[in-house]
Amino acid sequence: METETATEKRHDVFVIYNGLEKPIKYNPEGLVRVIVDHAIKAFGITQQPHLLSLFTEGGVELNDNLSAEKAGVKPGETLLLRPGAVKGG
Repeated sequence: METETATEKRHDVFVIYNGLEKPIKYNPEGLVRVIVDHAIKAFGITQQPHLLSLFTEGGVELNDNLSAEKAGVKPGETLLLRPGAVKGG
């Protein structure tokens, strides 16, 4: 019987921010917010990172509180990191 480790469940997506593209590792069972946080770190964003969200190439904003899998994120997909809808607080 084969067992899957957490590292085997990790995949890459490609995130574009300000014209630059970087691969970001993610776990399909992890929240979209985790991908956003990893992308923010990868791009070294310090100005208002809490306003950023991930979008599909078609312009659909992904829900931060869904798992990547439930949000429809696929391995190898290109996503855009940009300011999202106004978030209440």
